[in-house]
Amino acid sequence: MPNLDTFSGNWTEKEARHLLKRSSFGVTQNLVTTSVSLGLSGTIEKLFEENPLPEPPLKYLLDGVGNDEINDPGANYGETWVTSPPYPEVATTQERTRIYNSRNRSMYAWSFLQMQNAEISIREKLTLFWHNHFVSENSNPHREYYYTDVLRRNSLKNFKELVKQITVDPNMLIYLSGSQNTESAPNENYARELLELFTIGKGQAFGNGDYTNYTEDDVIAIAQVLTGWRVRGVQQTEALTSWFSNFNHAKGNKNLSHRFNNAVISENGANEYKDLIDIIFKQDECSRFISRQFYIWFINSELSAEIETNIIEPLAKIIRDNNYDIVPALKVLLSSEHFFENTFCMVKSPIDLMLSATKSLLFSAPKTSVNDEYNFAYVLYLAATDLNQSYLHHPDVAGWKAYYQEPLFYKSWINSYLLPKRLDYCRIIVSGGDLIIDEKKYTVPPLVPVLLIASRITNAQDPTILITELSNQLFNYPITESQITTLKDILIPGLPDFEWTVEYSNYINNPSDNAMRISVDNKLRNLIAVMVQMSEFQIM
Repeated sequence: MPNLDTFSGNWTEKEARHLLKRSSFGVTQNLVTTSVSLGLSGTIEKLFEENPLPEPPLKYLLDGVGNDEINDPGANYGETWVTSPPYPEVATTQERTRIYNSRNRSMYAWSFLQMQNAEISIREKLTLFWHNHFVSENSNPHREYYYTDVLRRNSLKNFKELVKQITVDPNMLIYLSGSQNTESAPNENYARELLELFTIGKGQAFGNGDYTNYTEDDVIAIAQVLTGWRVRGVQQTEALTSWFSNFNHAKGNKNLSHRFNNAVISENGANEYKDLIDIIFKQDECSRFISRQFYIWFINSELSAEIETNIIEPLAKIIRDNNYDIVPALKVLLSSEHFFENTFCMVKSPIDLMLSATKSLLFSAPKTSVNDEYNFAYVLYLAATDLNQSYLHHPDVAGWKAYYQEPLFYKSWINSYLLPKRLDYCRIIVSGGDLIIDEKKYTVPPLVPVLLIASRITNAQDPTILITELSNQLFNYPITESQITTLKDILIPGLPDFEWTVEYSNYINNPSDNAMRISVDNKLRNLIAVMVQMSEFQIM
């Protein structure tokens, strides 16, 4: 029977790798070794440490007027554009559009760098979770940055307070028409999503406009509560903050339905939305709703009646007991026997896949220049986008289908069109080559340090040990004897084991022999390029 009892088994590399894969992006052997030394409780504490926030994104295109250059009045090369005005004062609309595009690209690349560079920390995984939970979109890079900054700053904090901040965030007010919601022209977009997608869920219909957790009349009343919030145009000062217009606010009390115990929200001007959210969060279903979202994100998409009773309900109680601080519940969930029983049941998201194929194989952004570093990360963003997970650009307000659409859930990431692309992108990251995205070519050099990876495996001159250890690192569970035999044939086609033993040993003894080095590098690269295309690498 599933339960939230603390995992009591042996803490080995297998368990450490499972926890780190699910709670972060990509796992190096060094991080696994550190986690094993920390133990389960030590790793959990490390994951939830409050680390300093990252420095803001930089202008990474060189100064100039060429195709790969830009003159941004808000920032020189290597400086952040975040502190500059959100509306560049330039001569033409075309110039402004180019500046916006360069800042957008910087924002996307920088976001991938945060995920790539995070070590034993859950913050970036939770930031992406909230990004998928509170879907919002805006083409202005400043508003994108400040929105994700709210998510990152609050990623380990209080769910209820985050909902309050999101409700009056300029990005969300624009995206779901909250800035157009006035007493004379009420707009129900945000009110509806606040209930259905962000806090409590819809549930089954019991009558016309009456659902398990709210009614259509509640949507109407909540829209009135939220009237009056405005956002200034991007050309204006204070464009990045919202403001309250009492003139546009619907006055008087607002009455909620029996679903909220007929609560009355009294007139309270600019603070009325806070009163509303406090009332919504008095419903226990809010804790169950977010518990299910965490469960699907971190554990499994199958929410059976047994899971509801033995996992969701006690998890929800922990959240309520902590007044919607989420960390205590997540620590229990990720430390549980149930978490470590649910392995290899989740198809990696495109972002997880791309960062598994880079970080796990010690392929990091080049440190030669800001331009090189950001260009590397931007290609990862484009690849994930091409695989249907576009950061900051969801398909709809419900988020990515993998986390809500039954019955496929994670399988949404794979179909006859996407799977060949996934496999090819993984291969190219290892072997190098050209990624063709939207008919544009991006060249990926063969920078995975395959010789370094092999050097960290004891007795790598034995092809069985080499392949077994690589599979443990990449797949986190044993492969079959027949798979090992097949992979040996990739490493040393048609040759006996000792041929690899001799060649690798000769290389170790003569590392300055360039021809020998190239030969061993090619063999290892071919082997690992095949392994990252195996179905075992697609799941975690």
